[in-house]
Amino acid sequence: MCFNGIVYARVEGERELTFQVSGMLWQRSLVMKDLETGSLWSHLLGEAMRGELKGTRLEMLPAAMTTWKEWRQRHPKTTVLAMSRTAREFDAEIWNHPGPFVFGVPLGAGRDGPAVSIEKLMSVHVMNLQAGGNPILVTFADAGNRAQAFDPSLDGEVARFETAGQGRMKDTRTGSLWDAVTGVCLHGVHKGKKLAPRPGTISYRKAWRAFFPKAEVAE
Repeated sequence: MCFNGIVYARVEGERELTFQVSGMLWQRSLVMKDLETGSLWSHLLGEAMRGELKGTRLEMLPAAMTTWKEWRQRHPKTTVLAMSRTAREFDAEIWNHPGPFVFGVPLGAGRDGPAVSIEKLMSVHVMNLQAGGNPILVTFADAGNRAQAFDPSLDGEVARFETAGQGRMKDTRTGSLWDAVTGVCLHGVHKGKKLAPRPGTISYRKAWRAFFPKAEVAE
């Protein structure tokens, strides 16, 4: 199940839920509704805020927002769900005017969610974060305007990364070269290894602060 770039597993206990857009907003953020109970859910938290399932949380899964061109280059045999359009084109407001937006990484039930400024991320391409004892790596690739989050742990240690240009990055300890989109090591000591992806999403800065008031935003 995908809403505004966030993907959730849609099984709650032994029950499979069917979701749709409720037509409402909460703190500038989309509200979902499940058809089975009519409960209302926050799409940023993945939590039922009103109704029979209030307090229930969905599992957030890693996902990507990118262009169809970039996706097909990496996955040439892919298929796509083509739904009827409500507009002729998608206005890429985020990338043309990134100031109001952040890329956030929810950390779970404590509602702690570090975030990075999209404007900053587009400038430096690689950011190493620490939040609540959790190391987080956030990357940006110009091709497809694609932001990703990873767990930077390698062989029991936390690696630090810096940009290497053209959608690549390198870890500062070994100099190994990595794909900043897939998290796969391309050359060097760690060749063939892959960083574990973490769920993350693009959000309005004001909305993120409303849902995660204690979260730090890296500028």
